[in-house]
This record gives sequence, C-alpha cells and structure tokens, in this order.
Amino acid sequence: MAELPEIELFRQKLRRNVLHKRLGLVQMRNGKGEIQDDGAGLASDALKGREITDLYRYGQYLFWELDGREILVLQLGGELSVEVERGAPTPAEGGDEPRAQLEIQINAHMRLRLQGTQLGNRLRLLDESSDVDFLTKLGPDPLLLPDGARSHLREALARRRSALRNVLLDDAFLPGLGPVWADEILFQAGLRPDRTVPTLTEEERERLLEQIARVIERALRSQAKVPLLPKTFLTRHREDGHCPGCGGALETLSVGGRNALFCPACQH
Repeated sequence: MAELPEIELFRQKLRRNVLHKRLGLVQMRNGKGEIQDDGAGLASDALKGREITDLYRYGQYLFWELDGREILVLQLGGELSVEVERGAPTPAEGGDEPRAQLEIQINAHMRLRLQGTQLGNRLRLLDESSDVDFLTKLGPDPLLLPDGARSHLREALARRRSALRNVLLDDAFLPGLGPVWADEILFQAGLRPDRTVPTLTEEERERLLEQIARVIERALRSQAKVPLLPKTFLTRHREDGHCPGCGGALETLSVGGRNALFCPACQH
C-alpha cells in the first residue's frame, strides 16, 4: 500500500464503493486494543453522518470531501497495511494479539482498517482556515501531469545534487513513490541507483523522466500485480535474483541508508 501505483488503484476501487455514502465512527485503538477517544486528533463521533461527496488523491494522500465542504485527509504512505471489511464485524480470534489500528466505518456496513506506524498523524480534518503547509512541500504528482508534460520534473531534477534513488524517494520531487518502483524506474532507464544527478548527460536525464511516466503507467495497467508485469521488468525478478536483461546476478547497494536492487552490468 505504500507506493504510488497501489495507492491510485486503491483510490479508484474505494471511490466506486464509498461515494455518496456516510461515515460512521472513526476509531483509534492502541497496541492493547483499547479504543482511544481522540487518538486520531478527532472525537470518535466527530465525522459520524457526514456524506462522502468526492474522493481524490495527491501523492500518498487521499482526500475525502465531506458534505461538499470539509476535507478529511488520510495519509497512506510508508509502512502501512490497509484492508477493507464488509458486512458484520469479524470478531478477533482468541490467538490474535491486539495491534494499534485506525478504523473508518462507512454506512455501518464497511470498515477501512489501517495498521502501521504513527496512525494518529495519518488523519486530519481540513476546513477553510486549516494549515496546509504539508501539501505545499510535495512535488508534482506524475499521474496528474498532462500527457507528455515533463517540464515540472525536469526543472526539479535540475536543482538536485544527490543520488538518483534518493531523489526518486523524496516526496518533494515525486510524492508517493516507494523503493520497488524507484528501483524499476532506474533499471528501465539503465542508471545505477547511486549515480548523482550532476553526473547525468542530457540524454540520461530525459531517459529517466521518460521511464518515470512509463513505469508507473505500466504498473497501473498491470494492477500493480507482479505476474502481470512484462518479463523485462526488474520487479518480476526480485525473488529469483537474476537480471531480465543480461541474466546476471542482481545486487543490492546501500543508498541513503536503504538497500537498492540493481544490475551492475545493465545499469551504469
């Protein structure tokens, strides 16, 4: 759920199911399974009865328009599991350990459950007077740019000096992208993850920008399911460890304190 293609696919599916329905309780449970009355910064019944009049996305954020006025913002990036449950609530099995979770009820027949870190910071309610500085720090969303328009990303890339993988994972450059698709973009562009932006030729810069759009678009067409991706995609070979281009062994490289997967023969 952490990466841009998966989040966009989730938004599309969720929108079809929740539009013009009403919110029920929004509850936070701590690691002991105890309900926190305002664990998400909102009273437990603050949103109850609000109609979901639209649902859209920017980067890793989902924006729920409520009653055509306020906006409920839900951040889905990072280490997070999200599941949707329908029908009557399923009681936890006796062996299950309580875990911290955020639950959003919809029409009393659907529940959206999030489990991960910093759940209390993932939900906020915006109105006309709210501070939206967190949004102004995000770079252009590649899925919302006009077809073929790379000028925003090109200008942002020109100001960077760090390693390419760090740039791709920076929300100020490209919001919502995660390590799997960053590795894929660099593989398809034939660029090492530790190459720095100033070392790129103009042709390499354009190739990188082209692959950002191409890889994300193909991930969406494949519903972000690994078996449906082209055999030429690195992501299909993360488990077997062999490059789909040359057949050689894939390697990992620490970039910015995080491991990147790449082919030393095909990426330069």
